[in-house]
This record gives sequence, structure tokens and C-alpha cells, in this order.
Amino acid sequence: MISNVTLEISLKPFYELTDSGIRSVCEKLYFQWLPLIREMEIISIMFWTADGSEILEYRGNLSDTFEWAKYIGVANPEVYGNIADLPTEQLSIHHAPRLYRDNPPEYTYGDLKHVLTILREVFASHGRTIRLGATFDPGPEFAKSPFKYKNHQEICLADTLGQDSELKSFVCCYATLKADPTPYAGFPDGIEEGTTFGKFLGRQTKHFCEDLGFDYIWLSNGFGFGLETWGVTGAVFDGEKFDNTSCQDVKDKIFRFWTDFRKELPDMPVENRGTNLSTGMDLASDVVPLREIYAEVPGIAPPPNSPWAALNGDFGMELAGWMSHIAELPKGSGYPFRFYTHDPWFINSPWLDRYGRNPHDIYMPMTITRLDKYGKTMGPDHIEFLTVDDSLGRMPDQVPDEVIPHVKVAMKNAPDAAGPVIWLYPFNEYHDMTFSGESLEEVFFGDWFMRSAINAGFQMNTVVSTGNFKAALDSGSCSNNVITAPTAVSNSPETLELLIDFIANGGKALLYGPVSNDKLKGLLGLETVADSVSGDLEAFIEGKTVKIKHNPSYSGGEIDTVSATDVTGLEIIGSVQEKTIVLIREYGSGQVAWVRGTNSFTIGIGGRYPEMLDPKEWFHPETLMRTLLGKLGYVCNFDKYSIDQQDPVVVTGYNQNALFMSTYVPDLNTAQWFRFPEGAPVFLQTETMIKDGKSLYHLPKASQLECRVFVDMPDGPVKCREFCPTTPEVTRRIEISGLKNATVRFRPVPGQEKSTQILANPGGAPFLKGDFPKQTLENGFAGQVVTVRNITGTLLISW
Repeated sequence: MISNVTLEISLKPFYELTDSGIRSVCEKLYFQWLPLIREMEIISIMFWTADGSEILEYRGNLSDTFEWAKYIGVANPEVYGNIADLPTEQLSIHHAPRLYRDNPPEYTYGDLKHVLTILREVFASHGRTIRLGATFDPGPEFAKSPFKYKNHQEICLADTLGQDSELKSFVCCYATLKADPTPYAGFPDGIEEGTTFGKFLGRQTKHFCEDLGFDYIWLSNGFGFGLETWGVTGAVFDGEKFDNTSCQDVKDKIFRFWTDFRKELPDMPVENRGTNLSTGMDLASDVVPLREIYAEVPGIAPPPNSPWAALNGDFGMELAGWMSHIAELPKGSGYPFRFYTHDPWFINSPWLDRYGRNPHDIYMPMTITRLDKYGKTMGPDHIEFLTVDDSLGRMPDQVPDEVIPHVKVAMKNAPDAAGPVIWLYPFNEYHDMTFSGESLEEVFFGDWFMRSAINAGFQMNTVVSTGNFKAALDSGSCSNNVITAPTAVSNSPETLELLIDFIANGGKALLYGPVSNDKLKGLLGLETVADSVSGDLEAFIEGKTVKIKHNPSYSGGEIDTVSATDVTGLEIIGSVQEKTIVLIREYGSGQVAWVRGTNSFTIGIGGRYPEMLDPKEWFHPETLMRTLLGKLGYVCNFDKYSIDQQDPVVVTGYNQNALFMSTYVPDLNTAQWFRFPEGAPVFLQTETMIKDGKSLYHLPKASQLECRVFVDMPDGPVKCREFCPTTPEVTRRIEISGLKNATVRFRPVPGQEKSTQILANPGGAPFLKGDFPKQTLENGFAGQVVTVRNITGTLLISW
């Protein structure tokens, strides 16, 4: 349950440094967000004061002035190298920053402390205590920084912005400082040659936060998690090949930063954005020891979901990345969800312009959950808003007025059980594979493949680590759900045995990736051959010939498996040059599906993210995850006018035994067809056409739909609407009409299974007489269902 809200803010609204001017901003902040604040135990205000250079340059004197984030655009454009000799107004704000207003105030450290003091007083006057957070960012964007880009360029090791300049753009956590005689708050005698940046930042943060009154520190933009924390390449991956020899060295460098930082700042809570990527991606490119950081760094919170989905529309990256980061957590820690309301630096307010006031990036991530060490669902306990003010220092009421209701709905409908599809994530195995330096290609492959599968409509909302899998099975949390996992989980013999036993006893699993483990080969009916293939290949998938491009560096090696002879229950769905790449098999009383998988993208030199291959020319095997899930009972098909039309993103979860589907439809010229194990879903307050047992929808840009009713009939229009209770004994009624000899399955509220009343073709209130068809309680689904059969006409379901 969410109990902590963080409101992020810059100093831009505080342009009148009088007591009354400061107080008016603080009062506005409080009352704008009061509908959410009143529901929270903890209120945090996090300040984007500058870029963290105010911490690096702090000398212990509150009367000193400092550079603050008073700009629009990149405040240090010199990181881009030579810039065209054009008037400022003709240059991008990345190359020519502008002041956010005429004559912005100069700030001293004392002024900043005064703002914080009044902020505490205002919230205290309303009976609320607040936490205050300071921020450190490794990049050049927010405020001018002579420390980073003039006096100590040696700490900038990352080419994150891909510039042509010899000046690197981002500070790397494991950099060391050159000697500097300048006195600093934590180093009154100057900096000694070779001082680690972790030591310097930790000690400076301690002095800065204690003197000014901050309670915690936020490390931004992936700082503390490797070299290139924004992109696909990094310390051990150059976009073409992996450096397997330096993994241990890079791991030790990153962990030393945390050791040195925490030694200087032992008690202050540390929050962080993390990278834009996932656990597996970060391991394969930058050897980020997230497991060790979680386990051994005290007082650290896990990162939230990345805000980059708002910028590039890559919701697969956001969701897969976040799930991979929360598969395991620091001891005793919850985890945060973060939503991008305003950007205080680059003239955009995502809620208003990038999202177009559509709540998909609220509903989809807030439908995500994890299974903990007891096998129980665990949602976020902390919500963060970047930011409450915009690039011009304005705080428009419209944004909290519109965002807060969606957040409350998402909180109310948050999952309380594992969803239809559970991601079994090899958190420990990926770390071990990386640190051994032997399997970077496979670690790289897994999360990128899942990211693209989600972008292609693969629905998944629950993650469980291999370490928590047994508890999840023992608790019954995933007894009738589909388990999906990379084949890397076979690196844990215990996990593989649990998975095989799960399938043999009626479970369903969907696996992806290369297969080298002999037991896993036996499960899938595969054999390894010597004449492996890669490159531009002709594949035969479900009766169609297509082209795929299989790059072994991006896709976990070459394709080297064929189907063994005399394997029972095996259906080969796809092959390439006589190699099996897609299959489904009956095993015991369960089913297992598998796709070899190919990452269908290229990586340009210096490219931040991969570029997907043209789907008009190349088939994307990532889409096969959705195809195979359909064969396991969860059909999700799209009708598109063109193959290169972007697919909808679909996230499904359960709350109070109802299925909630959260969606994003980037192109409204898309039709969606659904069928689940219970039948065709008929969402509340919708009309649908059922054809061949599937229900048809033309969904809006963003939606969260509730479904308790599933209809099994060949075809015809069906409607589902909320019906007023009409009598005080009833909490809720739902009406379903248009049924033709249908089997109807209803997902009842837990505890209401036997008291649920189903009336066929009802007359008038109080609905106590009429045709009450025989109700059967069925348990073979993820949650109980009440079933009635051979229904024609209308049903009224009451409880």
C-alpha cells in the first residue's frame, strides 16, 4: 500500500525570496496536492536545486552564492563540442540554454536553507511533518558546473550524450579526483590526488545536508550504477562485442564507490533513479552489481520505473526494466513508483503534452506487482512526482487536479494477487553469469527480448525472482497462472526442478532463449547440433515463410537446436534451416512453450538505444511471445492496417478477483481481439462483438478496464453495464445482454462466491423471482469463477 508521496520541485517557483513570497509557494504546493497528501503517512519534498555541483562546491559558508537550475535547456552546452555560429534563438536549447525568466534571483546557501525552513513551517502549520531531499545529477543539463567541466574534467568519463567533443558529458561513479588545493566543507585542506569520487561526494553530502537541513539524498540519472547508464553500450560492451575479461574489475570499481560513499555518509537514506535499462541489460553492458548493492549497502532504496517512456514511448523498456529491478529488493525495503508530470528543464510537461492527458503511464506501471519471500503480492509503497513545477516555474492547478484522481483509481485497483502471466526472473543467475565473464551475450539477450515482447503486446504484470519461486509455489500464488522465464533460470538446478514439476502437474510455462541444459532439452524435446546458424535467415513459422536477422551477439549465441525424435506431445511451430525455433509441448498434465528468440534490432556506433529492424522486411520473433501465450489460453490479437503500425501495450492483473486490463494504444486504427481461459472477456461498461469465440474492442489511447464476466459463445454482439443496486441488501449489480446459448463465467469478489446471485432475463426490482440458472463454482483458473451454461438473453449478476 502506498504510504509515502514525494513531490519533486525546483527553485524556479521561489523567485521572490521574501518570507511572504516563499510562504505563498509552499501553501500552494500543500493545497494543490492535499487530496493525495491526506492519505499518506510520509510526505517528502525533493529539491532539484541545481545539478549537484552545489554539493561538490560547498565550502561550509552559508553566505556563498551557488549556480542553480535557472535555465531552460542544457546549462553546459560545451559538452556537445563545436556549435554552429547562429543567434541564440536559432539554436536548440541543448546548445543554447535560456534563463527561465528575466532577472532570476541569485541564491546563497543561506537563502536555500531559509526556503527549506519556511517549507517545514508551512506543512507543520497543517499538522504534517515532511522529509526534505537533496539531489545529485552526473550530467551537464541543469546548472552551470565549473567543477565538472572545467576544474575536474577527470571525473567525467561517460559519453552519455554522444557528443563529438573531447569533453565527456557524464560523471562516472568510480572516477578519481586530481589534487586540488581549494578548501571544501569536507576537505578544508583541499583534495588529495587520487581521492575517490565516492569518498568526496559522500563527505560533501554529509556537510551540505546537515548544514542546510536535508534529510536524504537522491542520486539521479543512473549515477552509482555504471559508466553509460542511459544506453545499450557500456564498460564491457561496445555495441558489437563483449569484453569478458574485465567484468570482475568493473564490478569491484562500482562497488567501491558505494563502499567509499557509505563510509562517509553512513546513516542518511539514499534514494536513486537507477538507469533507464534493466538488471540484465546493466549487467551485460556495465557489470552493475545490483545484487551486492541491495544486499550490502545500508539504507538504499531500489530505483523506480524509468521516466524515459514518456520521452520515447518505450513502455516495454520501462515495465521490463522496473520489474527486473524489483524482482529482489534491499532487506526491509519497499519500492517506489514515479510519474512524470512536468519537466522543469526542457519546456515540456509530459502530462499535458507527451501523454496528452492520458493516464496509461499511471495505470500500466501501477498494475505491476512482485511476489515476495512469502510468495505474496507486494506493490509499491511510495509514489514520486517529477515535478510539481514546469520549466517556467509555474505550478498549474490543472495537473494535480487531473492526475490525482487517476492515481487514486490505480491505487484502489492495485493487484492483490499474481496476474495471469508471471515473469520468473533469474536475478541471482544473471549476476553469476556476468561475473564469471562467460555468458554476457545470453544475459544481454534476455531482458532486451522481453522489452520488445511487451512492446509487441505481450501481457505480464507480476515478477518473482528465482529465489522467491518456491515460496510462491508453496503459497499457491501461481498455481493456475502462466510462468514465463528466460532459459537462464536453468542455471539454478532447484529452480529448474520446481519448474518441471510445476508443468508436469498441470502448470503452463512459456520459455525463451538458448538451451544448453540437458534437463531443459529433455523438457522441450530438443537436441543440440554442431552446424549452428546465424545472420540473415529464412524461417518457416505457422505456415508462412519470413526473414529474420539473428545476430548472435545480441541474441545469446547462434541457433543450434533441433527437435529430438520420438518426443510425445510436441508441436513444432517454427523452424529455420531445419533448426527448431518455436514449439509447444504437452508435458505431464501441463504445457510448455518455447521460442529461441532473436533481438530484431541494430546498434549504431554511439547509439543510445537499439533501432528495431524494418518490420516490412524482417519478421520480429519477439511477437511470438504473444502468439505462444495465445496457445496457452491468453489470446491477444491485433488487426492493423500495416505491419509497421505500432502495437498496443497490454498489462493485465487481478484485484478482488476481477481482471483489470491497463492499455496503451499508440495508433487508434487498431482493433484488439481477446480470449482468456474463462472465455471472451466482456469489460464493464462496454459493448463488444464476439466472433470465433473472441471479443473485439477498439480501445482508446489509454484505458483501465474491469472484467468479471467472460462469455463462451461463437459470435454475436454482447453488452456489459453497471446496474444500480436498487435494494440496500445488494452492494453491486452487473447486467450482461445479447447472449446466445452461452456459457458465462463470472469472477466473484472473494468471500462472495456462494452469495452471488445470477438471474436470467430479469423482470423488475427487487429481482427476487425468475429464472435462476444452476451455478457451478469452478477452481481451474487463476481465481475462482461462478459458471452458468446455456444462457440466451440477459443476465443480472448481483452480490
